Amino acid sequence: MITAIAFIIILSMLILIHELGHFVAARRNGVLVEEFGLGIPPRLWGKKIGETIYSINALPFGGFVRLFGEDLEEGEAEDGTKGEENKKELNMMTHPRSFMSKKPWQRASILGAGVFMNIVLAIVSYYTLFLFTGFKTLNLPVFFDYQFKYGDITSTDTVVSAFSEGSPAEMAGIEIAEAIIEIDNIEVHNVEEVREAVKDKPNQNVSVLVKDLKKNTEDVYRTVEFTTTQNDEGRGLLGVLITESVTIHYPNKFTAPFAHSYNMLSYTMHTFGEFVKMAVEVKSIEPVSSGVSGPVGIYTVVGSILSYGGIDAVLGLIDFVALLSLSLALINIMPFPALDGGRLVFVLVEVIFRKPVSPKIEGVVHKWGMIFFLGLLLLVTVKDIRQFIFF
Repeated sequence: MITAIAFIIILSMLILIHELGHFVAARRNGVLVEEFGLGIPPRLWGKKIGETIYSINALPFGGFVRLFGEDLEEGEAEDGTKGEENKKELNMMTHPRSFMSKKPWQRASILGAGVFMNIVLAIVSYYTLFLFTGFKTLNLPVFFDYQFKYGDITSTDTVVSAFSEGSPAEMAGIEIAEAIIEIDNIEVHNVEEVREAVKDKPNQNVSVLVKDLKKNTEDVYRTVEFTTTQNDEGRGLLGVLITESVTIHYPNKFTAPFAHSYNMLSYTMHTFGEFVKMAVEVKSIEPVSSGVSGPVGIYTVVGSILSYGGIDAVLGLIDFVALLSLSLALINIMPFPALDGGRLVFVLVEVIFRKPVSPKIEGVVHKWGMIFFLGLLLLVTVKDIRQFIFF
């Protein structure tokens, strides 16, 4: 129940802050806001306050601000004539409170305001986090070689990120995000040293000292004893996948949240690019889908963070909200139909050619773009359900 409540609050906050950006920018530029909606229709509840309908909709994975004159429907007028439809379009193009009647820079500011607000939320969240951590990040898993541009880096190269099938380490209780510190009282600092420490101990009892990196407010160590397995060559194995994790300290407290936001955006794009490269190499979309999560995946992560307990759970959620907000900003600014970035492309085309694209053509492009993204959301959700629930 607590996970469900936290998930709904986080998702609603991310959507609300994004749409609030569009809402405020539209009002400041004199555009009539017809509806402010949380979720994707059909509408479950709505109430008109002043000139705007505030609504809650059936699918809680999005939101929208419906502006007068932003989208024109295709088709004829109700009486079957083209004349009335043309009058309607002309009214929306010229009405002083219509979105389409505003100057290109005004429309661009309205379209970009949601992304701006998500970036603001991320910066505020990171600053709040740093006040508790001494301007040091929580542990960040690094899946590909990457050099963060800002901050002082401290690396841990023996973090457990996955288990092999039938892993003795997993059965003994070692958890993902724990770092292997010692094996039989010998310190290990990287994957090669871990392999070296157990290669001559197939099917033998070992004592492994691990540190829980999920605990950010205190150092939590424990010793786990279990019997290794062996590979085809007879070498001892723990049955774990080892990756790198880093923490970043920002000496400049004023620039810290901005620098970290840049670091995380850059790393996110780099990681996604690596997944795409892998997908091209293996000629499969699976690497990309494995690096993308929908609502079910987010729900699972929220539950995992809450399991930390206490202040560590609170800090983990703050960090996660900031990352989600940055990710939402990055996705929305991409130049794809139905997204803010896609709509900005049409504004840019108008500026370059000094003539707006037909609102009907733009409306059709965004409609099919929305259908595509809803389908993509469905596919990602099915993938998450299969990964986190059934398998």
